[in-house]
Amino acid sequence: MCPADSAPASPARRAKAAVEQRLASATEHCAARGAQLTPQRAEVLELLLRRGGQAKAYDLQGDMQARHGRIAPTTVYRALDFLQEHHLVHKVDATNTFVVCDHAEHDHPTLLLICTRCGRVEEVHDADALKPLLAMVTQRDFATQAVEVKCICAACAPTAASMD
Repeated sequence: MCPADSAPASPARRAKAAVEQRLASATEHCAARGAQLTPQRAEVLELLLRRGGQAKAYDLQGDMQARHGRIAPTTVYRALDFLQEHHLVHKVDATNTFVVCDHAEHDHPTLLLICTRCGRVEEVHDADALKPLLAMVTQRDFATQAVEVKCICAACAPTAASMD
């Protein structure tokens, strides 16, 4: 075995492998539901993953334009609509961004914690925590796909305390 074969993978190589794994999982996820993750939809998901799993639609459009030239915003939004419909991404209304879903196999509302300082979003699946809130929503004849909670993450908390 040559030394290069035993060397640990570079961070870039690990990141590329992680993106490829997520895309393969997304393809299987869609196929299991009778849907097709087309190359264009996969590319939007790939670009979102390469941006750390969170981006605005226009950032994704810019990424696609860098690869292909002119791309209409509707192209990106149609792909994002499909990815949302199949629980692969969430739209975060509070920040007007899209985030990759970490739990696509769960078909129930999710809790999104959103830092109002840095915009970081964390997806949480805690059915027990959401149960009373969802019961109240249902009782009032509403339905929800996600609950967004504006808060301040631990990394921003020291700066938030100094600004108050």
